[in-house]
Amino acid sequence: MVYVSSTHYEDAYRRIADTAATTAGASVLLFVSMDADALCALRILTSLFKRDSIAHKIVPVSNYAEITSMNQTLAQNQQIKSIVFLNCGAQTDVQDFVTLRDDLVVMVIDSHRPFNLYNVFWHEQVQCLDDGDVEKNMGELREAFEDIEFGDSSSGEDSDESEDEGSDQDNESRIGHKRGSSEMLGDLAKNDRQRRKRKTDLDPESFMRMQQQKAERRDARAAHQQMIQAYYAQGSYYGQSCAISTLMLAEQLGHPPSLDTVWWAVVGATSQHVLQHIDSDGYAEVVRRMRDLVRRVCPTASTTRLNIDGNARSSNTSESALGSSATVTSSSQALLDSQLGLPGQPDDPPQRENIDPFNPYLEMIPEDEDEGYLRARAGAASNGEAGLLTSSKNIEQSVAISESTELKFLLLRHWSLTNAMQYSPYVATRLGTWSSKGRSRLDLLVAKLGLSRAEAQAPFLHLDPELKLQLYRKMHAIGADYNMADSLYAGFVRDYGWRKSRVSASDMVLAILALLQKDAWAGEYESIHISASGFFAAYDSLSQFDILRAGLHGAQHLQRLVVGQGISMLERQAVKTLRVFRLAILGELESSSHVFGSPFALRQLALFLMQTLRERSKSAHARLPFIIAGPIAQETSEVDKLMVLGITPMDYPLVRPHMDAPFNRSTYAGESRNHFGIVFEQVASEVGAEAKQGFFDSSVMEIRRSDMSAFVDKLRRHL
Repeated sequence: MVYVSSTHYEDAYRRIADTAATTAGASVLLFVSMDADALCALRILTSLFKRDSIAHKIVPVSNYAEITSMNQTLAQNQQIKSIVFLNCGAQTDVQDFVTLRDDLVVMVIDSHRPFNLYNVFWHEQVQCLDDGDVEKNMGELREAFEDIEFGDSSSGEDSDESEDEGSDQDNESRIGHKRGSSEMLGDLAKNDRQRRKRKTDLDPESFMRMQQQKAERRDARAAHQQMIQAYYAQGSYYGQSCAISTLMLAEQLGHPPSLDTVWWAVVGATSQHVLQHIDSDGYAEVVRRMRDLVRRVCPTASTTRLNIDGNARSSNTSESALGSSATVTSSSQALLDSQLGLPGQPDDPPQRENIDPFNPYLEMIPEDEDEGYLRARAGAASNGEAGLLTSSKNIEQSVAISESTELKFLLLRHWSLTNAMQYSPYVATRLGTWSSKGRSRLDLLVAKLGLSRAEAQAPFLHLDPELKLQLYRKMHAIGADYNMADSLYAGFVRDYGWRKSRVSASDMVLAILALLQKDAWAGEYESIHISASGFFAAYDSLSQFDILRAGLHGAQHLQRLVVGQGISMLERQAVKTLRVFRLAILGELESSSHVFGSPFALRQLALFLMQTLRERSKSAHARLPFIIAGPIAQETSEVDKLMVLGITPMDYPLVRPHMDAPFNRSTYAGESRNHFGIVFEQVASEVGAEAKQGFFDSSVMEIRRSDMSAFVDKLRRHL
């Protein structure tokens, strides 16, 4: 078994720890994808390494070419004994870009699917952490793979029984050999000579029986080849969050979850929801699993819940661990109803009645300008010196994680309600807020929510608590009138202590993604100075609130750019609706085109355009896939290239071979698949385009701008 089942993650970690014990310096090399989930997993994993005194080196990467460029250095550095891939490496054979020395151990923690079968079924040195899908759904696929790669595995009741037994022994000896190694090639040559020798001096009856068995084996192998092809042809999708996998690893090693590690797992898993990598039922499963852990590490924290009468209530239940989550037996709406306190849900005893469940920590003025706060922090001689900071019994220092009912208004706690709605794709696409009619509908909605225009434009943190409760209650009641019946969802928030605003997991995801693209927006804010690179700034934001606050400002700026760019393209009718997909290409002269050279920003723009057109299209075109292309900033090359990204809606109907096969099932993505990675590769090859497909998301590709026209023309006929 070369994959690691979800109940034995610690075995892979202990192999790394054992090899590290024999090396004085940094023995572990971490290749980390530049995304929020990988960063959260990195924080959890490095906390384990530090606890166990394992020296390691972190290398941020954005594509496989960067990993390949490290291979030569890696091969020469005999000190490196282990390589860990975080949110990368699962879809491509590791041996294609890393030289596997005999003393090298590789661990792959990746949410990208489908797995490359060589990683999970071939070599003992490569250990892929399984989220349960390999163990449950890929048994037949494993048999097919072993039959194709290792030869005939059937037992015969014939004169060739000895040949079959020898073949089985040969298969066992070949498992663990590197593909193409001298040992494996020598075994193949030796086995071939032995088979030819056994075939001499056969009588006619034995010969006919052997030929019939050969035909049966050929048919079986052909069926197995079709199964493997169907597995790869199903398209890309996502499995369990890397952050959740590393948290499960920590628990199996006997390290109890802490406030930080649980929060990082929540943020990593939420990033899949924000970027629409998993469906609603998959996210509901994530919330169920994380809710139990949140209640364990924060047993006294409030759980913000709203009932239909508009009152807030709290619960504090400590239940099972992460690894013992229940199977999804109800829809994601049922989960939300439990947090909203709808009829049929038991009432829980109220907790912390004197604490506002939404925003108890107001950020009136900067900390460094509040003299009373600074005196209190420095240790005032008396309560009188400390002023009002210590005079209230209702103020407590809280750094807890809480369950929360969230509105799909982006960054709501960090700017005004008007901005949160206007720049939220969820609201903007349904109301058309860029038009005068849409803005009128938005004003009417705000009025029905019981807020004046001044209140809606004021910072949300400063609103009266009763107005906030009323906002959630009324939005639940009238949302369906504005095509926003699902405007509420279950989520998590974290308190960072006195004078720091609450941050939801989804807001933190946006802040991390903004910091990863820091160079695109940091110049817009003279007051923000972040010396670290985008990757390490995002890494630090998971533990330093000042950097997180800067990331939140960057997220606001990027969201304005995304919505502004999307509106501009819609007004210019820059999105073309073709027969089987929609296409949008950003021009070189776009004012914000430099921002969309990142896959994350490009994806956010594509999701905004796709959702907007879906709300305003005929049913026949509502669920069409979307392809978007944006210019890439070329610092070292004068070649004009485009980054192309393909998105398939979560509910897009796909007809795939072996639809009923177990390997087509996914715990988190359901039946949703993105087939653009395979299609892009085929079409680019057919038209002879100069293209590069080496990103961890297989639906992303670089292509020369001059080849784009022929590429799109062929793509129209291919789909």
